Amino acid sequence: MTSDRSPGISIHADLTDCVNYASWQNSVPLLRSLEVWNESSEELRSSGPRGDIRLELVTSPAFTRPKQWMIQGIAAGRQLAIRDRDVQLDADYLNGLNEAERGLVTLRLLQGETLLSEVVHDIRVLARDEWGGLGSMSELLAAFVMPNDPSLASLLKSASKILTQHGHSSALDGYQSGDPRRAYLLAAAIWSAVAERSVTYANPPSSFEQNGQKVRRPSTVLSDGLATCLDSTLLFAAAMEVVGLNPVIVLLEGHCFVGVWLVERTFNHLIETDCSEVRKAIAAQELITFETTLVTHDPPSRFEDAVQTAQHATREANESHFVVTIDIKRARMAQIRPLASHEKTVRNAVEPTETTGPLPLPAVPDLGRVAADISEVKPTTPDGRIERW
Repeated sequence: MTSDRSPGISIHADLTDCVNYASWQNSVPLLRSLEVWNESSEELRSSGPRGDIRLELVTSPAFTRPKQWMIQGIAAGRQLAIRDRDVQLDADYLNGLNEAERGLVTLRLLQGETLLSEVVHDIRVLARDEWGGLGSMSELLAAFVMPNDPSLASLLKSASKILTQHGHSSALDGYQSGDPRRAYLLAAAIWSAVAERSVTYANPPSSFEQNGQKVRRPSTVLSDGLATCLDSTLLFAAAMEVVGLNPVIVLLEGHCFVGVWLVERTFNHLIETDCSEVRKAIAAQELITFETTLVTHDPPSRFEDAVQTAQHATREANESHFVVTIDIKRARMAQIRPLASHEKTVRNAVEPTETTGPLPLPAVPDLGRVAADISEVKPTTPDGRIERW
């Protein structure tokens, strides 16, 4: 291949910042846009078999299949937008990656064997159990909420037993009762079941909400007994999703915790950037949030204390620390699927000891008349939204 870098011929590509196995599973595009610009005074045109113009994409390491586009020509002073941007990620390679790697995406424009233009982009190729942080991977945090993890069966069996011990139905029945107090009890029972496992807090990396971190799946948290705030948040979110509740993840600067809808609702957006929407849902007694790291205390804190702590974190006075809320039900509606566990057997989980009994379930707060069975029609005009506020 010879090089004849033609002045005025350039490649413009907008790529995602990072890729991982979840990217492949959820069909996240590697290329967001791709254009070839001809800012020269001469038309660029194919000229026979040896003068064909082609655009090639290769990656190093080879986490994608090579891609090639054939181009008939580009007029002088014009640009060509590439519509077919489907680049196939290598699922086996990404699934087997245990540590992040630096990746390179190289795009070359050639005419025959002559190189006309080349551009190289850096990209983070993440481990299978690594979330890339907010930005290009915001929505994909929902993929790490793994209700299919086999270790959750034992945990939820314990939650069911705790409900029975306190005189409640053992059913893990989500919103079937139509009673927000039942949803509250289910979340509290899951809290008590996790508290029995004696999980120890592990410090997360700095700025994890922006840069991401490796994530412990539920089976790892319950077997090793270690969890960052993100690990414990994802564990609770997964357990609540299994029993039919709609969890949310609240991300602050350097921290996160979980929430759950007490009625069968969601936020209006998958990514909710307005902290006041969280406060309004809490004030309407439709949503509770709780600080998951308090379950790692010795002894674990009460569920109602975890709720109060999290509610304080989203008050107006603390709004500057709020980043986003991710609604897991909305993510599923957007076809963001949980990562497959790929585990055939359950790892040895930390079981409750003889001397560690479950935390008592809290008294259910007076949730008032929450209209769980009423469908609210959202206003569509500015005046109507102001009136609703």
